[in-house]
Amino acid sequence: MQVIRLLIQIGILCIFFEVGKWCSSFFQLPIPGSIIGMLFLFLLLLTGVVKERLLLDGSGFFLRHFSFFFLPLAVSAMILGPYFMEYGWKLLFILIVSGVIGFISTALSAERLIKWKEKRKHGHSH
Repeated sequence: MQVIRLLIQIGILCIFFEVGKWCSSFFQLPIPGSIIGMLFLFLLLLTGVVKERLLLDGSGFFLRHFSFFFLPLAVSAMILGPYFMEYGWKLLFILIVSGVIGFISTALSAERLIKWKEKRKHGHSH
């Protein structure tokens, strides 16, 4: 039963991905479909249309196996060694800067979300 629930949740996440790809293609947007799909999911989670427990197991599966999904990227990086020797410093700089920006924005948004939930929780209890 748990496997079926996991597959359904992964399927729902894939539907958001496909809807985002379709929107990106149909409206000829310069934004990748995966990002649009994540934004749709975020908005539905934020508004409460989709409850986070509905996708908890599926998203947990992806997070637990995150490194596996980057394995092809690592293999490609090894094959493109000469390219990295010439342009690697630029790539490293971009990766470090974007990583720091990602960490900071994630930390700030998580902190605000926690404060918002605590404020909302205390507002309902009084």
